[in-house]
Amino acid sequence: MYAVYDYKVITDMGVSKRTQRTIHELTTAIERHRQAVLVGYRSAHSNTTTDRLVEPYAFTSGHDQVWCYEPESKMVKTFKVARIRRVEVLEAGWRHEEKHETGYVDIFRLHGTQRFPVRLRLSTRAASLLTEEYPLSEPCLKAEEGGRYLLETEVCRLEGVTRFILGLYDDVEILGGEELREFVRYRVRMMK
Repeated sequence: MYAVYDYKVITDMGVSKRTQRTIHELTTAIERHRQAVLVGYRSAHSNTTTDRLVEPYAFTSGHDQVWCYEPESKMVKTFKVARIRRVEVLEAGWRHEEKHETGYVDIFRLHGTQRFPVRLRLSTRAASLLTEEYPLSEPCLKAEEGGRYLLETEVCRLEGVTRFILGLYDDVEILGGEELREFVRYRVRMMK
């Protein structure tokens, strides 16, 4: 387990010096059970940049996101490491450890507690782009005859898979997941 959080191992993962420092500081906060401030966090959801007081307690696979409890919102959230300008580890220890729980992270790196089934048929092009951009998808793909691939998985939010489908519309066929079909129809209507 130590190797997962070893700063030297992170250095060899091909990430920027700033991201390496961020991961190192978050790892320090996790190991010491300390609160931290995510300074200059750029939220894509609210389109703002703010400082966030959090209790970091785990990374997602690949160290691209960190699980935190945010006392202000009283919520467990994941924060994308690349969107953090820097981390200030505080002397204050965790105060809400009983709330530290990790949820499900889908192949599109979105998290939540709800799960929606997804079944897609992909062209070779779509399958290649999917595994390049979202490596967690590889175990969910099965090769079919004729250079097609079957993707069977669950997602916790429909935005990621919908963005993928709409970006490769001619290369993706939705085979299952009624919630997904309806969400894609909704997004198409909103584009008009």
